[in-house]
Amino acid sequence: MSVVSLVRCGSYDSAELEGAVEKSLEKAGFAKECFAGARVAVKPNLLTVAKDDSAIITHPEFFRAAVRIIRAGGGTPVLVESPAVHSLQRVIKKTGYASVMEEERIEAADPARVKTLHFESAHRFKYIDISSAYFDADMIVGLPKFKTHGITYITGAVKLMFGAMPGMEKSKMHLRLPGHEDFADFLLDLYGAMTFGFDPPKPVLHIMDAIAVLEGEGPGQGGSPRQMNAVLAGKNGIAVDCAATCLAGLDIEKVSTIVKGFERGYGISSPSDLETVGEPVENLQMSDFVPASGDSIFSNAFRWPFNTRTFKNLFVERPVPRPELCTLCYQCRKICPAGAISKAVKGKNIPEYDYGACIRCYCCLEICPEGAIGKKPGRLQWLLGFLEK
Repeated sequence: MSVVSLVRCGSYDSAELEGAVEKSLEKAGFAKECFAGARVAVKPNLLTVAKDDSAIITHPEFFRAAVRIIRAGGGTPVLVESPAVHSLQRVIKKTGYASVMEEERIEAADPARVKTLHFESAHRFKYIDISSAYFDADMIVGLPKFKTHGITYITGAVKLMFGAMPGMEKSKMHLRLPGHEDFADFLLDLYGAMTFGFDPPKPVLHIMDAIAVLEGEGPGQGGSPRQMNAVLAGKNGIAVDCAATCLAGLDIEKVSTIVKGFERGYGISSPSDLETVGEPVENLQMSDFVPASGDSIFSNAFRWPFNTRTFKNLFVERPVPRPELCTLCYQCRKICPAGAISKAVKGKNIPEYDYGACIRCYCCLEICPEGAIGKKPGRLQWLLGFLEK
């Protein structure tokens, strides 16, 4: 059985939050004394510059609670993260992490230093470059934020490990793996490597910030924050994601990283192998959580010929910038792995998109600081809904 603790916590008040995180660890069977003498790589979700209460990043007070508990247990916490576009220094400076890092005297690892992690049991990607700080650490503590996601349906503990890769290398993976199922397989190769690939394997702990979560068109500014009032903890990231998906009332079968994770036997093979302790699920479960829109037909074996340029433009939602919100900061252009975005043409105040080159990874939508990019259905997308009935 994979144990996941559920603890109610309704705010980011320091005293309440620290107590909730510590309680979640105890109920998950992890004593803080296990941190004694350990250098602990602490990995929050710092996707981009965002307001602390936007539910886009792991809340800085959640990070503070975790590092305080690690330090109280005798460990040395080190922040390890590599944001999508901005430098780590800029994201820290522009968020509440700046004051937390200074007040708690936390070191930040250099994301530019990378090392190759080998995981022979990976299905495809047996060698992956990640931050060398993970090799230097004795333990890994992930602090995922529960959010919806246009490609992976939800983002949580498994998807969090994507940030172990350096900067723009993450965008290149979208170019290499435009298919949703292929991308999920890669994420599981990475998750498996982080969990089992070190020699010897490093203890990994997942503590999820599900107090304020993101619904709708996550995981960036397109989503909407709302309260879930929960802290989850467990040693198995797939189990933590499964429990959080259940709390949101979403369909587990739509989360490829969970379904495929079950098939790989990464410590949990079905929902029946999940044991939740602490607050009963029904006390925290939501009934009207809004998922991200998707294009599920393109995630299965029947993608051809729909993955051709013509059919893609007719049947797949495309990212479209809104002139009234766009500031022409061109972060979308910088992150685009396909090089499908160019500067605005004269007379327009939005970037120019080449939808023939666009691979529909929605990285631009995810990273836009103004929430200025939405999805527009393809002209014949309605037909897919008819065919899937």
